[in-house]
Amino acid sequence: MTGDHSNPKLIQRGVVREAARASDSYGLLLVLVVIDYIILSVGWSSGVPAILSTAFIGVTAVLAFHTSQVHGRPLAAVQIAAVVAFLAAIAGTLIGGDRAKGTVFIICALLILTTPIVVLSRILRHRQVTMETLLGAISVYILLGLVFSYSDYAVQLVGGSSFFAQSGTHTAPDFVYYSYITMTTVGYGDLSPAEGFPRTMAVFEALTGQVFLVVLVARLVSMYQPGSRRSRVQRLEGTRGGAESDQTDLSS
Repeated sequence: MTGDHSNPKLIQRGVVREAARASDSYGLLLVLVVIDYIILSVGWSSGVPAILSTAFIGVTAVLAFHTSQVHGRPLAAVQIAAVVAFLAAIAGTLIGGDRAKGTVFIICALLILTTPIVVLSRILRHRQVTMETLLGAISVYILLGLVFSYSDYAVQLVGGSSFFAQSGTHTAPDFVYYSYITMTTVGYGDLSPAEGFPRTMAVFEALTGQVFLVVLVARLVSMYQPGSRRSRVQRLEGTRGGAESDQTDLSS
């Protein structure tokens, strides 16, 4: 008798779930990273939205460690850090003030900083450059921009002076915008860093972005093998189908 296990749609859904839970599967991580970017760029950085955005940052970091096959004490440490960041966001929301908010942003910046490190260390060990490798590299690039976004905003909040040379009130969306135009060296000029440490941060971010693109991404793209992803999905389907076959045999 044919059961639900023979339904092609159910099998496809199972393959998708297996791919999301599997190591070296950076598609889901990229989705979370984009969500983190959107949350910060629309200005959800105070009150309850700040707590939710911090929770997303924690989930992103934990998923990055899992996907990159980093387990044991490092994974436990990032899980603890994610909880600490979440509790700090709650406390910062209740206390209020720029310094409390800046402390939360510092913790988030440090938490985010761990993710491109573990992802990059993993994809550089890939023997074959697959689509997952490229998705991991894209995730790292976006994460680098978020690291500087959080760090620059924290410098302004904790330091008590404007990060930018331009006058006016500058919030989280300004720092996200400034971070990515700096990292891509577009430099529109509508926002520029003030003298001192902000300029140092700007130069460091521009160098980081360009070195990453020129040295790593260009190399990965040149080594990309399109057939690798197809074979990986076929292996997942075979594993799924074998498991379902065993369940059918047992039920019969």
